[in-house]
Amino acid sequence: MRRCYHPIMRRPRAIAVVLALAGLPALAAVLASAGVPTPVGAAVVPASQSPASQPPAALPPAQQAPSPPAAETPDAAAPDAEDVQDVGADRFPPVGEIVKRMLARAKRQDERGAELRYESRITAATRTLDEDGEVTKTETTVHRRYPVEGELFEELIERDGRPLDADERREQGERRDAFARGARERAREGGGRAETNDERQVRLGPELIERYQASVVGLETVRGEPCWVVAFAPRAGKLPERTRIDKALNRSSGTMYVARADHGLARVDFRMDEPVRYLWGIATLRRAEGSLEFERVEPDVWLPKRYDFRMELRVLFRTRRQQVVREWVERRHLE
Repeated sequence: MRRCYHPIMRRPRAIAVVLALAGLPALAAVLASAGVPTPVGAAVVPASQSPASQPPAALPPAQQAPSPPAAETPDAAAPDAEDVQDVGADRFPPVGEIVKRMLARAKRQDERGAELRYESRITAATRTLDEDGEVTKTETTVHRRYPVEGELFEELIERDGRPLDADERREQGERRDAFARGARERAREGGGRAETNDERQVRLGPELIERYQASVVGLETVRGEPCWVVAFAPRAGKLPERTRIDKALNRSSGTMYVARADHGLARVDFRMDEPVRYLWGIATLRRAEGSLEFERVEPDVWLPKRYDFRMELRVLFRTRRQQVVREWVERRHLE
């Protein structure tokens, strides 16, 4: 059996593979202290059109994802016989080709502003854990995620099972107005995403995994979707450490599940394989692992479904263990 490794893409910048697609502003304070890559502020996606800044109407019942396309898209065309990779009794396209098509599909979706066509409702639970992994405290929130001036905004609508009071609602309105002003300013300056901390901005694109090597290790089904299983790990040798994130990236590995039908990213599992020290050893990120799942909501459009992240961080003599789970429980197409 021959396992083919391939350094993917050019220019280093990522593992967190997919955190940017999720748009996880609620995690910024927790993950930033650990140097774990995550977008900060509201989730932002550029678009050619700019919807109104007023929030859409309340969500109806959750939209059901459509069935997979009956035939593969042109990007999913079968490779030539000499270009396949043997893994046991199975034969797969080269890993570089799978990832290249996955990134190209994601870029097309991003350029179309596909997620701006949807409003979603997201529930989040932040659990504090003891040393045995038992939950000692749980905090919950519910957010509405919708387009404002061509970018995605998350509005808090519920905390710990109760609706916001008048002051909290007013604060959310002020946040939305400020966000809309910032989006308009960015559009006047030539567009782009909100960059509140560039070190922690991670995107699914050609700059994603150059520091990693990857291999196709099998076929699995994820929520009824046949997927190529792509394992990735840091390349051998010295890797760049220009930012706080780099230390974590250089010690992280994981698995991607890429849909055979259209090269959509269905799931990513990631983990940090070694502890990482920060601030001259004052803080140590001992453990970080998680997964992010996507669902196909229409042909060639994959949007976040569930995010699960666990971390253990020690600062001086105190250890903090947390699990954060975010779920997209409702989603509707905007007219």
